[in-house]
Amino acid sequence: MNIPIYIASIKNNEDGITCISLVDSPAVETDFQAFNNQKILEKLSIVDEDEHIILGPVMIADMLIYRNSPQLGEYYIKYEAETIKQMAQKMFEDKTYNNISLDHNGKEINGVNLIELFIKDTEKGIDPVGFDEVTNGSLFAKYKVEDSNLWKQIKNGQFRGFSLEGWFSIDKEQK
Repeated sequence: MNIPIYIASIKNNEDGITCISLVDSPAVETDFQAFNNQKILEKLSIVDEDEHIILGPVMIADMLIYRNSPQLGEYYIKYEAETIKQMAQKMFEDKTYNNISLDHNGKEINGVNLIELFIKDTEKGIDPVGFDEVTNGSLFAKYKVEDSNLWKQIKNGQFRGFSLEGWFSIDKEQK
């Protein structure tokens, strides 16, 4: 069986990231859509234990993400580097960068604040340590965790990565 590939994009004001969720296995779980459990996304790096700072990829450029929905059936979706750049810019325009939830529960929490949002670009020297396998054009976030109970959960491995929530236009990839 040949599973089709769709390309995600931002085509209108409604498209874009609405929230970032801290998850145990990084996934997008809206509209029956989920990441495969892939080691590359299981990295949420504790950058500074005293300052309670975490860093990790939000979206990886050109990664095929498995999804299954009643409307389309099984398919893969891909976010290209240019779309990821637009996603980051739109997060700032829409002020959604501090919209954080836990395990896609639909409830935004306080006590987690963005410090940095950047796109990996090794030619420009933007290359986070420990994420060599993550492709250029991928979106990274660094957050300060103010909530001490949440920090304990992160340290205990209950939350190991970021997963975005949002709306995107999709078009079938033409081979």
